[in-house]
Amino acid sequence: MGKMSVLIVDDDKDIRRMLEFNLQRLGADYHVVAVKDTDEALKKIEEEWFDLVLTDYMMPGMTGVDLARVVHRLSPDTQIILMTAYSSPKLRNTSDHVGFDGFLNKPFDMEQLRRLVEKAARQSKTEREARTNAKATPAEKLPAQETIPSKTPPQPESIDQHLQNLKVNSGVQAVLLVNAEGQLLKTAGQIVTKNADDIAKNIVESFLATSKLSNLLENKETFKSSFYEGDAYNIYVCHVNQTSLLAVIFDVTLRPGVVWFYTKQTAAALSPLVK
Repeated sequence: MGKMSVLIVDDDKDIRRMLEFNLQRLGADYHVVAVKDTDEALKKIEEEWFDLVLTDYMMPGMTGVDLARVVHRLSPDTQIILMTAYSSPKLRNTSDHVGFDGFLNKPFDMEQLRRLVEKAARQSKTEREARTNAKATPAEKLPAQETIPSKTPPQPESIDQHLQNLKVNSGVQAVLLVNAEGQLLKTAGQIVTKNADDIAKNIVESFLATSKLSNLLENKETFKSSFYEGDAYNIYVCHVNQTSLLAVIFDVTLRPGVVWFYTKQTAAALSPLVK
């Protein structure tokens, strides 16, 4: 078996170190990385492949369930084990719905953890081999003189597609793309038309105010984002480039961490497209 890559996500430093130490004892076939929060976890997952994510449930920003939903989109074949000291029938049902590959109640013994991780390693190896064989089989069946036709390269997504994907992936009510003058460029989702222009104008004015605050704090660059928390709806605003901002309006019941992640991702994708 090739190296098994495991990502540990836990905001408790002592637990994180304990898990890392014990999993490293499984041997040289295991590559173990430990991070303190979901932001670091998502950066790592975008940078490298992990067979398994071992995540705590209660963490700042996102919960382990929120993180799992994002991981499933970024890396569908990565397996996920949830650790929690807050087990309940409701959480169990949510976990089953999200599709975890294991569930650990804290406190747990290390032998139980190692068994789960080794089981995930075997499952990951089986799935990777199945994917490799599935990809190889069509080519092996072709006559020697035939070649596989080249696929048409995917077309780059438009601005409208990026905005719509952001709305769907994050579950927000509305997405607004606004220029530096406070003019509404594009929207996705539900927003009252007569209010949209005023909302766009106020978003820019508020963001410019935070930029002045950033300068007063002697930051080398202005703030990249701002968050406004309300009793019914929240607004998150993210810097796209020098000419535009991306804003999302979402219900207070949504976890901000998931919204922030997809908004930042979309802003980066829009940066070269918005002039």
